[in-house]
Amino acid sequence: MNTEVHIGRVGGLAVALGVGLAVVVGAGAAAAETTDTDTTSSSSDNSKNDSDDTSDKDTSKAESRSADSTAKTQKADKAAAAETSRKSYGRTTTRRAAEDHTDAADAADRSSDRTSAKPSARKTDPAEAVRDLVAETVSAPARLVTQALNSVTLRTPQAPRPTTPQQSSLLLGLVTQGTRREAEAAAVEPVARAAVTAPATTRIGWVTGAGGLNDTVKRFGIAGTDIGVMWDNGITKDNPATAIKEQRQVLMAFGDTFSQPRMTGIWRNNVLLRSADNVLSNGLYVPNGIIHDPGAYSGSPMTNPNFSREIIGKYGYAVGPEVTIIPTAGIAVPGAGANGATRQYVNFMSVRSWDTPGRWTTNYSGIIWSDDNGQNWTVVPASSIRPAASGRSTRPFINGNQNFQQGAYVKPPAGSADSTAGWVYSYGTPAGRGGTVYLSRVNDKQILDQTKYEYWNGSSWVKNNPAAAKPILPGTTTTSFFGLVKNTTYPSAGEMSVQYNPYLKKYVMLYTDGSNNVVMRTSSTPQGTWSTAKTLVTSSQYPGLYAPMIHPWSGSSLLKKADGSVEDPQMLYWNLSQWNEYNVALMRTDLTRV
Repeated sequence: MNTEVHIGRVGGLAVALGVGLAVVVGAGAAAAETTDTDTTSSSSDNSKNDSDDTSDKDTSKAESRSADSTAKTQKADKAAAAETSRKSYGRTTTRRAAEDHTDAADAADRSSDRTSAKPSARKTDPAEAVRDLVAETVSAPARLVTQALNSVTLRTPQAPRPTTPQQSSLLLGLVTQGTRREAEAAAVEPVARAAVTAPATTRIGWVTGAGGLNDTVKRFGIAGTDIGVMWDNGITKDNPATAIKEQRQVLMAFGDTFSQPRMTGIWRNNVLLRSADNVLSNGLYVPNGIIHDPGAYSGSPMTNPNFSREIIGKYGYAVGPEVTIIPTAGIAVPGAGANGATRQYVNFMSVRSWDTPGRWTTNYSGIIWSDDNGQNWTVVPASSIRPAASGRSTRPFINGNQNFQQGAYVKPPAGSADSTAGWVYSYGTPAGRGGTVYLSRVNDKQILDQTKYEYWNGSSWVKNNPAAAKPILPGTTTTSFFGLVKNTTYPSAGEMSVQYNPYLKKYVMLYTDGSNNVVMRTSSTPQGTWSTAKTLVTSSQYPGLYAPMIHPWSGSSLLKKADGSVEDPQMLYWNLSQWNEYNVALMRTDLTRV
């Protein structure tokens, strides 16, 4: 009897194994992505025109606007761009000679007068979503291999192209993720539940690249770019003393920019885009650029029709190689400019060399300023340049400045004691993504004079001594030699941004961590104590991610819904760069779910 039982169990096991093998081999049940990844639209989908957000898109954007750059709104342009996006589904892969960029620009001009309603996103039936998701598992193994290969064979750019993001153990993570999904794919109910549950963070749409809402290839000669630092231009009302109409906008500074796909064509160190769009749930729209814009409020400073020009050049203050100039932070100070103008400031780094992925060397960091809303820029080398080491700049090296090569500016909330005192907080990290975060502050009328800065040493502010600055993120202390030796390590932070969030009533910091995931920390004060890091998106969801840059209107009444009501204040909008696409997307995080 026992023998029969054992034989029966062995036979049953063999049948089960045979069925399992048939499912895996015949049906491709091993899914390479989690259902959350599917919902957040991993970049392997290679569709730069679809929004990951399944909410209905507004169809009321088609309002008339003047072609004059001083217009207060560009809603009709946004609608027309959306229509163009629908008609040009998928990114173009056609390679054109760099000299031909003006031909496409002329074509875009001829079609720029069209206005139409922005298409609504197709609503997904839950049952259909389940069928699609189960069907997705059939092709998932091939995509797993493709993503895994992409993660370890990212293109090595030729100088002066930027470096790839530092990669974590992505391949191992994908394999583990796929193994876990083999079991989950067999259960229909968990799959259905995931298919109809939106993630906390979604990708709204691409800000740059071919097609999409902005089609920056045709309109600005931007087929590839990154970073997308954002800040409020500080212009809150029109000045009746001027002939133009001033406009509140968000300015966006980008890094290495190419006119053709795959980092080819005409290269620029950096470019600037402007936007007054305050309905971000269906994308971030950039109006057309105007050459010799008298009001400096068009979509971008331009040199030719539909071709954005570089805003920060190589000023000759580097000693030795200098491959590119990258913006890292921006801020506006009303009244700081000539004749009481609002002055824009941008912190930038001079890159000496691209090293291993996630690592690079800088010559110096510096600050440029503009009194005409970013149309023209000036650098003050004697007081704003911070060499990263001796012998890399014509300016003298001061110890501690190596920790302020990349930055993030933040203003305290209006009405606070810090705001009344005029403080601007300036965060810094060393070059690359392997360093931690330091903090300084300065009066908003003295940003260009580094001798006026104060540095946080962990307990107090120290004037004019960058070497006094201590890491501000919580560290981990270990001991050795029977407790006689203590060592404290601090979190690494790649390309951070910091903003005060009115909804949370806290400062919010985004950056990429040592595993190349986007994480968020919060604090009641600029210096901390900072909270534990919370992951917003992972590199398995968005391979090659980096540079999360917060939209400055997040959490405020400045943002609206499509119907004109105030946007939900818990929605945090931010830009995200992805290496494989080499473009910038707008993301949205629901802070109630983080």
